Amino acid sequence: MARRINLPIQVICQRQVPVAFRWQRASHNIIEIIESWRECGEWWEKAPEITVYQVLTDTQGLYELHHMATGQWLLYKIYD
Repeated sequence: MARRINLPIQVICQRQVPVAFRWQRASHNIIEIIESWRECGEWWEKAPEITVYQVLTDTQGLYELHHMATGQWLLYKIYD
């Protein structure tokens, strides 16, 4: 089960790959990128492409991060 959050977050990257992020005043270190993929939005609305990362943190949390074409990062989901 997952909770949809869909809020902006601050992400730290190394070589264009996320390695940590901040959410609710806490730092979360990414220990593994489980999966990543690109999604195209509604092409008929000319929605930009996003990159999705499903990540595991050092506290064993499983999160889905979205990197928008604008450079903004979103915490999209938290998996329970």
